[in-house]
Amino acid sequence: MKAPAFDAVLDFPMGEPGRELRAEVVFLGGAVAARLLDYASPGRKRAPFVRVMTDRPVDVRWADPFEVRTPSGDLLGRGKCLFPDPPSPQDLRLSRRKTLLARLALGEKDMILALTEFGGFKGLNGEDLAMFCRLPRSRFELLAGALEEEGLVRILGFSPLRLVSQSSLDFLRGRIVAFLARYHKAHPGERGAPVETLEKRFDAPRTVLVLALRLLAKDERAVEESGFVRLPDFRIPLSAADEGTLAALEGMVLSGELGSVTFDDLRAKFKLTPSRLQALLSALAERKRIVDGFDGFILHSRWLDEIIRKVRESGKRELTVADFKAITGLSRKYSIPLLELLDSMGVTRRKGSVRDIL
Repeated sequence: MKAPAFDAVLDFPMGEPGRELRAEVVFLGGAVAARLLDYASPGRKRAPFVRVMTDRPVDVRWADPFEVRTPSGDLLGRGKCLFPDPPSPQDLRLSRRKTLLARLALGEKDMILALTEFGGFKGLNGEDLAMFCRLPRSRFELLAGALEEEGLVRILGFSPLRLVSQSSLDFLRGRIVAFLARYHKAHPGERGAPVETLEKRFDAPRTVLVLALRLLAKDERAVEESGFVRLPDFRIPLSAADEGTLAALEGMVLSGELGSVTFDDLRAKFKLTPSRLQALLSALAERKRIVDGFDGFILHSRWLDEIIRKVRESGKRELTVADFKAITGLSRKYSIPLLELLDSMGVTRRKGSVRDIL
């Protein structure tokens, strides 16, 4: 990585804390004039952390060694790069920089863990790691596996390698739970926070957010249903009159064509505002009486369960559209979107022109 500045550790004292030294730094590829600024870390006078600002960009990566010489060529000591092209002093406060440099100075595994934690919810990917240091990919993967076995990181993928730290995941899970509590208070008529809302709120990659939600569900700290996330004990508050409307709503959905009706059908029948109707439908979904269907349709769970039962008891391992039409008696117009719904539910899995029954 060619950079005009890098953070490093020296094996000789700089003198007064905060001192700036003009010198030459010498790599295998040659020498370059530079200014070295001591970060003045307490307890590190003999091996100070410094910012090295070179007169021209140099190709430097983590752990690259160099010599420090006076302009006249006298050897002052040696150093080792810890952070090539580091954040500016304005972007990373000094106390956090010193803590990070101390960890980067410990060795390969500590370096990977420190960078993964430094990446926060976005973690660390293999391309950035390859730009940061000269370790081969096989070594990255070996160290990442060791860190995962120790419960310090989670490996999200290998092609390319992607890591997120367990501490970042734990922090994200705590923030999600706190956010859901506030969301329920502000939106008592909604079944929960949409996953997309959480993704935007925390600026976390979808893979990291999904993993955090899965771990919360495993610990029974949150529930995700049909793209909405709620706290386990949350229930939409309803009056006695609301309960009567719910029963009528459920009856209309169950008796509709194909066991379904549209949102507009229900609005016209019950003369409800869109927000109030959505709250009541959310309550039915929360009780697992209805599910979001396709093309705006709302399906009764009893009707959908019957479709799933017929598919699984058909004796088939694979399913074509024609098979599905024969099993259910539905036309192609309804069969295609309903099969896509079953794919999303994990009942079937598309494989070319057929579907595996799972």
